[in-house]
Amino acid sequence: MKTDTYHHGNLKEELIEKGLIYINRYGTESLSMRKLADSVGVSPAAPYAHFKNKEAFLTAVREYITDRFYVMLRETADRCAKPERMLLELGKSYVLFFYENPLYYRFLFSRDDIETETYPPFMLFKSIAQQSIGEKGDKAVLALWALVHGLASIITIKGAVDTDHLSEEVEQILCLVNV
Repeated sequence: MKTDTYHHGNLKEELIEKGLIYINRYGTESLSMRKLADSVGVSPAAPYAHFKNKEAFLTAVREYITDRFYVMLRETADRCAKPERMLLELGKSYVLFFYENPLYYRFLFSRDDIETETYPPFMLFKSIAQQSIGEKGDKAVLALWALVHGLASIITIKGAVDTDHLSEEVEQILCLVNV
């Protein structure tokens, strides 16, 4: 641990980001609040100013990722001037968000505490998908969600897609499916 434990800036966010790195490397089970503090270079008591315990920390991580993911999707939808492209742009943003934040993807979808009916990113995706595909129903929405979710997972496999032209590549893949 650093000898200087004074910290300035956004300690809560830094704890979350460093915690994600730690969890990815060693697993949730081996994480402790003390190890979390040590990874950021603060006193062992410092994380408790933001999180009651390890479970509260893990909940805060999920909320942090969900909020960032939802805001990105909402901004994508708000920026899209062509309604006929909105679903495509949302799908691209979904995939690119997790390509740029693979630790978010691994953490968020390794937990079993997401319920689609109350999960804001899914609710937004579902609402926009239903507007775009009309009468095709919930199974079509689920198929679209599976497509972007699966692509977000596959995109991190080395050589699966051309990452030098990732946005274009993702768009071409998403356009192959006609729901």
